[in-house]
Amino acid sequence: MLIGVGTDIVQISRIEKILHLYPELFAKKILTSKELKQFALLGKINHAAFLAKRFAAKEAVSKAFGVGIGQGINFKDITILNNDLGKPIVEVSSNYTNKLSPFNIHLSLADDYPVCVAFAVIESSYNVIRG
Repeated sequence: MLIGVGTDIVQISRIEKILHLYPELFAKKILTSKELKQFALLGKINHAAFLAKRFAAKEAVSKAFGVGIGQGINFKDITILNNDLGKPIVEVSSNYTNKLSPFNIHLSLADDYPVCVAFAVIESSYNVIRG
């Protein structure tokens, strides 16, 4: 059963400007501890694209849940990692998932400077329970 779809587009140049003003604060606001570890391993040249993709991905996932960031789910409730082949893997904190039946999140990310895009599909084999 389809729970929802969501998409988001982010200007990487916008993230570059924010990083210039708030180099660490912005990353700490958006990224979970697992993502911050990945972020720290990147060269600074890759920071803006990494953050833009994570920002877009989390917005797309929240939209697929039908709520949007700040409306019951926050940036820190969603972790975007990659498997060995680079496929994005989404983890959602139990603070939010306890409200839902078992689900799968499919996420696609793409970037071509100056933009990146994220597309998320959430599916469940059970009826959605919201509360």
